[in-house]
Amino acid sequence: MKRLLLAVRLIFGLWLLLSGANHVFAHLWVEPGGTTPLAVQLMSALDHSQLIDVAYGIQLVAGALILVGLLVPLAACVAMPISVCAAYWAVILEHEPTGALLALVAVGLNALLLFAHLHVFRGMLQRWALALGEDMASNYDTLLADPRGRTGQSAFIGALIPLALVAAFYHRFVLGGSGDYAMLVLLYPAICLHARRLHDMGRTAWLLIIPAIPTAAGIWFHMYDKGQHIETPVIRVALGVSALFTLWGLVGKSAGARAAA
Repeated sequence: MKRLLLAVRLIFGLWLLLSGANHVFAHLWVEPGGTTPLAVQLMSALDHSQLIDVAYGIQLVAGALILVGLLVPLAACVAMPISVCAAYWAVILEHEPTGALLALVAVGLNALLLFAHLHVFRGMLQRWALALGEDMASNYDTLLADPRGRTGQSAFIGALIPLALVAAFYHRFVLGGSGDYAMLVLLYPAICLHARRLHDMGRTAWLLIIPAIPTAAGIWFHMYDKGQHIETPVIRVALGVSALFTLWGLVGKSAGARAAA
């Protein structure tokens, strides 16, 4: 088994390394551009967006790491999305038998490396796995996915900061519908976090209906009825009311602290 895994590692690592090096440095052979309309369209989009450079760059680095036996689980994990995307392009879009077979072989070699290092990923594959710094009382599920329970002031601030940074990233750098829908998804953890903070302050989470109404109206105008003269005022009201609730959560005292006072 060790010899088999060594052969898989050397073959797959060299394959990725040569593929990445050819694109980044050498250009010794022509890269596949596709012959069917969908295959050509996808490859052209990757080329124009320069994501193809990212993919080949990842192949170059991952291949070198796998070939020398350094950080193999990490390199194989990073390479797998590229292997799967290449197989999708070759099998589903291009339909060229030789290319499809090679793409499937690459996925198979990549999968063998991952399964050989399954023990490294065992902690990540647990249903209720905890990240670094989390415990059973304070983790992603209890803070951002379950509206029941309570969240104290310090935990609220700690969870709010990364949530706000992620929202700012999507607002600033991810343009168009993708950014809008990403921020829409972020509403759920934001609602859960504020609901739990209200519970800790001895308030009902139903108070969140107050910012929810202008927020829902602002989302509708921004995404489905854009350009109306009322859009900007509604969005400003939604942001203002939501900011007040967040400020309340930041400075508000817990029900126990108020009772003691």
